[in-house]
Amino acid sequence: MALALVVPAMAAATVNGGCQVTGTSTSGGSIDLTTAAEWHLKKSDVAGGSGTAPSEQTAASVGAYALGLSLPIASGSGDGGTEGSVQGVSVEPYAVLGARFTVGGSSVGEGGGCSGQVVIIIDDVNPLTTVLGGGGVAAAVIGLLVLLAAMFMGGGIGSRLVGAIFGALGGAGLGLALAQFGILDATSLIGLAIVVVAAVLGLLVPGLFSRGAPGLPAA
Repeated sequence: MALALVVPAMAAATVNGGCQVTGTSTSGGSIDLTTAAEWHLKKSDVAGGSGTAPSEQTAASVGAYALGLSLPIASGSGDGGTEGSVQGVSVEPYAVLGARFTVGGSSVGEGGGCSGQVVIIIDDVNPLTTVLGGGGVAAAVIGLLVLLAAMFMGGGIGSRLVGAIFGALGGAGLGLALAQFGILDATSLIGLAIVVVAAVLGLLVPGLFSRGAPGLPAA
């Protein structure tokens, strides 16, 4: 298991540990992922890769970045090896989810390990038609509309709780959509900050313009 995970774990613009990784796709042929910052694919591609390490790697983990956080995809361990490969990966299912993914990982062994990340871009997919792109925009719009409506409603605990939830939802949608359009780096904690700020606004704005809201103190 660990040997198969070594390939995506070592793929990066700059690979630490002396590992070498090559990616393959039906549309683009081979690419040296040891030095490439981005890997451009097509929706119809079948992709794969192979990697070598200067010493045996016994464990590896892979994750995808979103809102500045690394979300675990897979991990495993084994007896160790210096070579690994993954073949026959269809790109199409991932194209439904998004058009741009930042994948990172690491592998370890007694003689040292490797780590890094690579940005995978599906060139012929419009981010707006994907779950993370279009769905993120929709979530951001819904969150904004709920917060605007909450300004003219009561400012009770229930309203503030709903505001915080939809604020966080809208912030998460905005952060994910910005990453899909290449405006925001998926590894940047700015994405998480957007969620936090939106949630705080959701707590504060309910009842802001309601008729029962207290007026400003007299001079």
